Amino acid sequence: MIKCFKSTMILYFVFSFIGGVPICLKLGWDINFYVGVLVATIWIFTVAMVLEIFAQIKMRKIINIMMDDCNLEEYIRICDDLLFDQTNKKLVTLLMLNLSTGYLNAGNRERAKKTLNSIVGFGNGRAGAIYLAIYYNNLVAYYFMIKDIENVVDSMEEFRIALDNKKLSRVYKNKLLYSYSDSKVLLNMANNIYDGAEQVFNDALLRAKHMLSKVSAKYTLGIIYLHYNRLSEATEAFEFAIKNGGTSCYVSKAKEHLEEMK
Repeated sequence: MIKCFKSTMILYFVFSFIGGVPICLKLGWDINFYVGVLVATIWIFTVAMVLEIFAQIKMRKIINIMMDDCNLEEYIRICDDLLFDQTNKKLVTLLMLNLSTGYLNAGNRERAKKTLNSIVGFGNGRAGAIYLAIYYNNLVAYYFMIKDIENVVDSMEEFRIALDNKKLSRVYKNKLLYSYSDSKVLLNMANNIYDGAEQVFNDALLRAKHMLSKVSAKYTLGIIYLHYNRLSEATEAFEFAIKNGGTSCYVSKAKEHLEEMK
């Protein structure tokens, strides 16, 4: 994560040099060379760990621009900037997945698909297992967006397989299982089966920790209320999405539904 940000990379090299070199020289002169190298190495690893935490905090703040502020334009701009000149394959994959999520929530289907298509590998380790599951989650969302139900079904099967990967951490699996379960209900709704959908998305609303997740759940509840002709509840749900959705796609879609209801 340090390599995502030029600032943390610069700090890493500066602190590693100004701390590591004097430590190595001082202890190498006073005690012996190997002790100096050992302590300097510990110093460099400590600097890396501290800056890694700092970089992760910084990345969470960026993600919260999308998730809490619902500012998709700013989030996409930052992700684009971070991708510029990035050569680390794992970080490129992570940033491309983040960028595709931004495009999906902004309603830019063409750029979302182009970004997903540009991802060339995920890796075989724990990070790769996470990236692969997120990739199929986003692919499912894309096919829902263009109403390609056949590919929704195919992508959901790939998503399910990715969730069964033993290398996928329990924390990410539990989070993504909610998304998979919600997608199953959305698939039923696409086939005009609404049984149990209201409870599922009421639960999604209750567990939502970020505003964008609340807006998404509220918008979907609005669709469900429309299906049952509960117009006052649908209006309230769509108005919530418009008020809190920022620059997300839910705002324009909610406005369209309210206009059709007049």
